[in-house]
Amino acid sequence: MRKLFVLLVVIFSVCMVQAQKVKGDLSPLKGLDKVNVVFVYDGVTYDGDSEDEFFAQHKKRDDFEQWKTNWTGRFRDDKWEAKFLDELNKEAEDLKIDFAENPKAPYTMVVKMIDIDPGGFSGPFSVPSKLTGDISFVKTGSSDSFATISFTKVQGNPYKLTPVYEDRVSFAFEELGETIGEILKKKVK
Repeated sequence: MRKLFVLLVVIFSVCMVQAQKVKGDLSPLKGLDKVNVVFVYDGVTYDGDSEDEFFAQHKKRDDFEQWKTNWTGRFRDDKWEAKFLDELNKEAEDLKIDFAENPKAPYTMVVKMIDIDPGGFSGPFSVPSKLTGDISFVKTGSSDSFATISFTKVQGNPYKLTPVYEDRVSFAFEELGETIGEILKKKVK
């Protein structure tokens, strides 16, 4: 039974990577030593709800104002984006490209978040966070992309159970970074 479960997890993981859509040519990244990475949250929804609707659902928190400030600031910078970049750089290490905030790099990776489903906590029946969005590769200073990677419902590790919203979301960003790193490793040759 355990072997069957492990096999299903592996098949699901492979399907998740294959479900990402790559359009365009990533070869301009070949031989670079750095790529600028920018995250965009304009118009992001949370499990289909607008940001205002999402925050309205959490107004009863004792620390609501601080939590809201952290959600749109520190959590994005220090948790989500940091996890994404750590996993991306680890997975794509063979490319010898530093993916980070590098505004002087010749190319920029624009990570546009469309929907962040924070998931839910209910012990062993918890639902992991899921991310949907697009990644565009552009010449720095331009808005014309030469390649895009669309991702749909990339989910965090279902075995990392936590009642903390921002931690569940960081697990999904971690998985997204790993997934994009795998794609880049295969496509940038």
